[in-house]
Amino acid sequence: MKSEKMYIVWAHPRADSLTAHIVEAMQSQAARHTIDVTTLDLYRRGFNPVLGVEDEPDWENPNKQYSPDVHQLYSELEGHDTLVVVFPLWWYSYPAMIKGYMDRVWNHGLAYGGKGFPAKKIRWVALVGGSQAGFVKYGWEKNITDFLTSCGSYLGVEDTKITFLYNTIGVEEDIADRESHYQSLFAIAREVIDETAN
Repeated sequence: MKSEKMYIVWAHPRADSLTAHIVEAMQSQAARHTIDVTTLDLYRRGFNPVLGVEDEPDWENPNKQYSPDVHQLYSELEGHDTLVVVFPLWWYSYPAMIKGYMDRVWNHGLAYGGKGFPAKKIRWVALVGGSQAGFVKYGWEKNITDFLTSCGSYLGVEDTKITFLYNTIGVEEDIADRESHYQSLFAIAREVIDETAN
């Protein structure tokens, strides 16, 4: 029986951030399920999110050769059943590192307009500084969910789910037991792995 393979992409400038610890919790949970995990830490990898001319999509040429960095990073996705993308939400959106990764690596002739996206499942895990009530009230949860779901569909991946981890800064709501609160965030992140393993 083929073992499950997972590719985790994450972005945060600090290697000791809550985002980093969430990724570590997910890696540990994947190991419990004997899931083979490859992790791409965009900051420590030195990834450049800026789309240059060499990586601009060529709609007339699905066989365009992009920069070696793009082809290397895309090849790392090959053979993985599930892609997990973990990031903090800044200004109600994802960091430039994540957008740049999508722009450059999920390129025409590779991720779409070509052989088809390697992963059959995508899981997005977004860390939200504020409360769920405020996020929902102003439509941000729906907006981001709709956008990320559409991205999955564009890649031909219909099994796409988004998990929001709320109050990661803990300033909008009074959190009496901060330790329990953060442990609950880790538990939710581990459940993402549990769900993919079943």
